[in-house]
Amino acid sequence: MAQKTFQSSKATPQQIILKDAYSLRTLRGATLADVSVRNKISWQDGNPYNKRWQYKWKHAYYTYPKDNAEHDHVKKPEDTKLATPLFHAWMQDVRLRHLPGLNMVWERRHRVFDAFQLYFLPGLSASFYMLSDVTFGFKLLAVLPWFLFYTRIRDKTLDPDLKETYLRDMMWKNEELTKLFSEETVHVLDYDCEFDKNIDYEKFPEYNNRSWKFFNTDSGLCTGHFKFGDVESGATMTLKFKTMPSPGRFRYQVGEPFYFYDLRADVLHNGVYHEVVLVDEKECLRRMRPFLYLV
Repeated sequence: MAQKTFQSSKATPQQIILKDAYSLRTLRGATLADVSVRNKISWQDGNPYNKRWQYKWKHAYYTYPKDNAEHDHVKKPEDTKLATPLFHAWMQDVRLRHLPGLNMVWERRHRVFDAFQLYFLPGLSASFYMLSDVTFGFKLLAVLPWFLFYTRIRDKTLDPDLKETYLRDMMWKNEELTKLFSEETVHVLDYDCEFDKNIDYEKFPEYNNRSWKFFNTDSGLCTGHFKFGDVESGATMTLKFKTMPSPGRFRYQVGEPFYFYDLRADVLHNGVYHEVVLVDEKECLRRMRPFLYLV
């Protein structure tokens, strides 16, 4: 059956409306479907003519500006190259995406230098590999320890992910801080949080046991700070905090991985400095002790 066609030169307004309705019905639902193709967005609506601009969209996902280094001085126009070097996008992708993750693993490598990671898992894999000719199951068991080896490195070298909402909630419940800072006018000026490398066994004697030391070299304790500034009052505040893993409802369950056991604010306003203690360390550790991770 021949399809119905419309002549635009002789079409009446009613025919134009019918033509649009007919096109909407037959154009694959008349919707633009976004499809992920090699990490870029492409649009498909059944008409190849509508893809004529996609080669330009590609640059938004695959290229980087020529001068994307940190601006530490004023440059002259002649300092900018006329064209990017060969493999510029690939090199920038490696520098900005892959190297930061590898550097994060390298900076926190001390967290995975425990006996379980360095000796037990490789030894377990080698033991099963020696029996790999017996059956396929030993081949599989020789590979599984290396999955755990990678997972431990991945999880132990990630950035500390503390709940800032808990921190803000304690801030706005303190009357001394709400006099100078408000939720609508406060801004974060600086932030830092890192795992503690050294363990104070006098303060935390729980960590001084052989079972825990076999699986860990790091306690999971963190130290950091937030620096806030209020645009209306002009006051600044350095909020220093310490976190620890807290136990949950059951014996072998962790409650909060980053529990604030010490929280104090150094407030500076009109040249006057004073300290506000939100969570006292001695009082908190008296009623709650840290939770010890094993694997």
